Amino acid sequence: MRITYEHRFDASVDEVMAMLSDEEFNAQRARASGADDCDVLVDRLDDGSFTVAIRRTIPATDIPQEFRSLVGGKLTVRYTEAWAPAERNGDPTDREGTFALEIPGTPGHARGAVVVKPMEGGAAFGLAGDVQAPVPLIGAVVERAVASAIEQALPKELAAADAWLAARANGA
Repeated sequence: MRITYEHRFDASVDEVMAMLSDEEFNAQRARASGADDCDVLVDRLDDGSFTVAIRRTIPATDIPQEFRSLVGGKLTVRYTEAWAPAERNGDPTDREGTFALEIPGTPGHARGAVVVKPMEGGAAFGLAGDVQAPVPLIGAVVERAVASAIEQALPKELAAADAWLAARANGA
């Protein structure tokens, strides 16, 4: 199942990338999407590339009723973003990366691409990927549940990002 999402930031690509590589922001991002608990690790390399790993625990009430008995009261979600160096495409302002979302103990996962590009007055964020659950009979139901969870979490995470950037623009 294909998922796509676009968002506009009122900040430069450099400001957005600084935010995305900040551990404190990524913890706030996880909490904004409903996490009860989270661990965040950001690994930065000298070339400007970085990887963000977020492990979050969410209440099982956030998933469809028919799957709650399979996962218990809590669900662990592992999310990873790997961002390439700014110079990768010859344009030092575009940033591209990949994302992966896995739910240990379940058959559903998502993988795809993320991008931040300059646009007039700010930066454009885009996400495109595929949700897969290679399970006979219920695979499509699992894919819809994972896609729905992503589609519900992204606006909350990006609202937290907007607030983060606004607070820094106002000197907080």
